[in-house]
Amino acid sequence: MAKVKFTIKNEKGEDVVKSTKTILTEHYRDYLNLMIELESDINDVEKLDKQLEFIANLCDDVNVDDLLKRTNFADVVDIFARIYACLVGDVDPKEKK
Repeated sequence: MAKVKFTIKNEKGEDVVKSTKTILTEHYRDYLNLMIELESDINDVEKLDKQLEFIANLCDDVNVDDLLKRTNFADVVDIFARIYACLVGDVDPKEKK
């Protein structure tokens, strides 16, 4: 089972490494439900909020506000892609540590 580590800024603007919880099958189910929601007729802001909620829910010490204010969108896309890779079992062995 894998976790995804990523860097986020703290209140002082310093880089801090955060990690998701261990990614389990139940999280894949949550992901599938998220994809259904993202394909529905909602606007782009709502879609982003749902993606940020999904990421934040996988972490013990990161919330949506942290992701909004302490990351850039490219980082969020990368975090989401790496989480997806763990969900489907396509994980780089270096990431399993």
